[in-house]
Order: sequence, then C-alpha cells, then structure tokens
Amino acid sequence: MVPIEEIINYLSRINSSPKLSTFNNLLGGREIHTPEDRDSNELNQVYYGIIKAIKENNKQDFNTFYSIKSKSKPSKDSAAPFINDDFLIFVLLVGVVKFAIDKSWITYIISIRNKNAITITFENLIKENYYSKSILPEIVYMYLNFTKPMLITNDLINFTYKSISDNTKLFDGRSDFQILCAINSYNLIVISKEVPDKSELLMLQDFTGRLLKRVEFLSWLIQAALFWVVIYILLNLPRYSPETIKFIDKYNYAFTIFGALGLSFLGNVIPLFKKISQIILLRLLGASKTSVKELIKERGS
Repeated sequence: MVPIEEIINYLSRINSSPKLSTFNNLLGGREIHTPEDRDSNELNQVYYGIIKAIKENNKQDFNTFYSIKSKSKPSKDSAAPFINDDFLIFVLLVGVVKFAIDKSWITYIISIRNKNAITITFENLIKENYYSKSILPEIVYMYLNFTKPMLITNDLINFTYKSISDNTKLFDGRSDFQILCAINSYNLIVISKEVPDKSELLMLQDFTGRLLKRVEFLSWLIQAALFWVVIYILLNLPRYSPETIKFIDKYNYAFTIFGALGLSFLGNVIPLFKKISQIILLRLLGASKTSVKELIKERGS
C-alpha cells in the first residue's frame, strides 16, 4: 500500500472534482452532494442521477436515467467517448445488476471498450467470474459490495487486501477510478477484518429467522394439543348427581366469579406458556441460555 500521506494528499485533491468526490462518497457510503451543474449536459445528468439512484436504492430513478443512455448505439469503429468512462460504466453496471435489469446493452458497451485491465475486469463481472486471476480485485470488491455482498468471502477479502497492500505503485497508473476503488476497498476491509465471513453472516441471519418461525409454530402446536386435551377431559367428566346440580344452581354466582377469574388467569398464563415452551424448544435444539434470552428478546415474545 502506498504511504498514508500520499493517500491523504490525493483525497484532498479530488475534492476539487465533483465527479471524483461524488464517486468517492458513493463508494465510502457517505452522503451524496451533486453539483449545481449536474444537468449541464446529458452525460452529467445520467452520471449523477444514477449515483443518486444507487445510493437511495431507487429502481425507478435508475431506470429513467438508464433508458436515456441506453438509447445510444455506438459501434466499435465509431465509439462514443462515454464507453471508456470507467466511472460511468461502473455505476451503470452496478445499477443494472442491483435492480435486475436486462444486461444486453451494457454487455455490448463493455465489449467495444478499449482493452485494458479495467475492461477485462468489467467483462468478468458481467460473466460473474469474480475470482479470475485477470481481474482487479479492488473493483470486484466494490462491485460486490453494492450488488451481491453475500459473495464477499474471506478468501476474496484476503486476496483483495493483499493485492492492494502489495501495490506500492498505485498512483503511478494514473487511473482515478482504480485508485478510489482500491482506497475504499482497503478501508472497508480494515473495518470488517474482525467480522465473520459476510456470506456466512447473512446465511446465519436467514437461518436464525427461519428457526425462530419454526419454533413459534411448534410452540403453537403444543398449545393447541394441550387445549384439545383439556376439552377432551371436560367432555368426559362423570355425570353429576341431582344433589350436585342443585348445589351448583344455588351458588351459581360464585361459580361465575370463579369462572371469570379463571379466564383472566388463563389469559395471563397462555402468553407465559408460549414463552416458556419456546425457551424449552430452543434449549432442546442446542441454543445456549444467553442466546435464547437474546433471541426471545429480539423476537418480542
């Protein structure tokens, strides 16, 4: 990795460029401030509009700006300047995948770009070949961070981290796009270095949600079964003698009060029983006491 002083100086310089600073803020997850002249031409309008749509997760706005640009049909012999704009192509590609839009146009645009390491990386992203040796991992990392975070494995994190750390001539390439991807990838990796594998974490969260739903369902089945057992017992009680019936009629008001108290007690017991049954089921499934407490609290049971 290049010295921290060089990075600081570089980042301070790009603040004078709205295009670079806006892209840098997008990668770093910071607030987006679009310049006043963003609508001065179509290219600026599309670029800033797409970045804002990605940041706000707004598919409708992305479609609006994407449809404007996708009307352009350049050829390899008469290529428009925008096709070699790494910043624009990257955000277009991110939005297309993020919002599940047809990739035909962006695939064609990438195919007629000048061949270089960034173009080859874009081609691999289109093909979902994220682990090719010919990619620039810092670009892949930022791309997946926006589109498919669960595919960011520890292997990819370590590979990207090592690649950036070993690149002592990052600024020699003079590609602001690659530099910003490298700086922001490095920052994100350092922050998440002690965090478990992101893909495993997302799968664990999904599994936990499904497990709790099944525990709640099993708890409901147990309650329903006990309820029908009580009903069955009541229906099969022995017949009362005439003397017992006269006694019940005589003190009917007292039994009414006891019945109301019983219903009130039952209303308090059912939620408690539900909670206890869920705790027992989770413990039987191997969850620790601390985990059970947190899961029940999170579920609001």
